Amino acid sequence: MLIFNTTYLVSDKARASWLVWVREQHIPFMLESGYFSQPQVARVITSAEQEGTSFSVQFHVNDMRALKQWNQEFNSIFKEKCDQEFGTEVIFFTTVLDIVE
Repeated sequence: MLIFNTTYLVSDKARASWLVWVREQHIPFMLESGYFSQPQVARVITSAEQEGTSFSVQFHVNDMRALKQWNQEFNSIFKEKCDQEFGTEVIFFTTVLDIVE
């Protein structure tokens, strides 16, 4: 089992609408793809000065094969939806975590 993590830096201006988008559009989109489960949204706690707020959105995925398949089928749609909705107000990067315990 893996965790597919996306870390977002959300501008103060976009924060409220981004949270609604994650809850009402992004999480359902990811779950409906059939590859992910157990969504979680968390605010990243940091002592560094930054503009905006960082959030982590995580989903469980069975294995790398499933994640690669999702990337081929849906990743460009995911990026396009985020860019269309928020432009430069939201930036993000993804990481994959291997659950060891």
